Amino acid sequence: MRLLHIADLHAGKTLGRVSRNPDLHHALEQVISLCRESGVDLLLIAGDVFDKANPDNESKELIFEFFLKLRELKTEVVVVAGNHDSYDFMKSIRGLTELANVHIYDRPSRERCLYVSGDLRIACLPYPSERVLTAVGEDSRLRYADLVEKFLSYLAEKASEGRRRVLLTHLFIAGARYTNTEREASLTQHYAVLPASLPDTFDYIALGHVHRNQRIEGASVCAWYSGTLYQLDFSEAGEDKFVNLVLLEDGPPRVEPVRLDLRNPLHVFELTQGEAVRRIGEMKGVSGYIKIVLRVEEKGSLPLVVEKIREELGEKILRIEQVSESGRSESWDVPRGLDPLQLYREYHRISYGGSLPRNIEKVFLELLSRAEEGV
Repeated sequence: MRLLHIADLHAGKTLGRVSRNPDLHHALEQVISLCRESGVDLLLIAGDVFDKANPDNESKELIFEFFLKLRELKTEVVVVAGNHDSYDFMKSIRGLTELANVHIYDRPSRERCLYVSGDLRIACLPYPSERVLTAVGEDSRLRYADLVEKFLSYLAEKASEGRRRVLLTHLFIAGARYTNTEREASLTQHYAVLPASLPDTFDYIALGHVHRNQRIEGASVCAWYSGTLYQLDFSEAGEDKFVNLVLLEDGPPRVEPVRLDLRNPLHVFELTQGEAVRRIGEMKGVSGYIKIVLRVEEKGSLPLVVEKIREELGEKILRIEQVSESGRSESWDVPRGLDPLQLYREYHRISYGGSLPRNIEKVFLELLSRAEEGV
């Protein structure tokens, strides 16, 4: 049996004011092609389908169209909710998506936790909040990791009758290499589950939550994060993105990470103020979006440099982070369509930490008026 493991779609993700849905759509089209060309029997989605608990209509349409295309391929889909997904929203669409052969597991449950496909058993553990785990009968006095380990043992027993057994879950496993795009509060040691806690009953464990593709070291079972399908923000700039093609046969599973093409790759340029303008041509030649970490040398000429960058790079430049000689940094999402007064107000705020005084604004407007009149 061929499985495809993906996770962390984050439909509705924005970078500044730029929607990343076109990047997700580009990745999902590749997932569909891979399902078709590789004869994938079952697609596993390990949580964070949406970026927000209450997703916007465009994001819902994108995901539902993806499910319908998979239905045309007769590809079964099993989904668990992640920490970005709303338990209640995922439950509300469960009946509708089953019409497309998409089976959603919206919250940890002892009653509804197993998907059966032939001789394959898929144990499903959506993101396990402490509140929900204790609500399904676990001991609230236990540490979080112990609560999860106890529930994993229960799932292993439930799946034990299958000839092939898979665990699909959204968890933080201790020692996993993560980026800076995950919710920091969910990656503390409090929420870390030890690799040794992963039951070796399973042939393959499909993980979501951590955004970097990797196998879990120290686990006695074949456990993988597939990672995000595109670079969510500039902390992932330069990283390749993958999905995991899993072949279940006699013996250990074979896992092939398949690299995805990126629609708008992210780039970070670290430049001094003096070299920024000289390297504009180089930056114009890259595809995707750009962040510039700009070491400030002369504050007086800074707005001219920033304006030149904005004019030349247009929609490519999304963020400028200024670093002073003292090492203090300020992040600036590059404004779109601002008039000169707005730009000057923004420059004054960043440089001096306050609003533009009225007397300076009045002089600026007078000078601007004279310049526009050619005086």
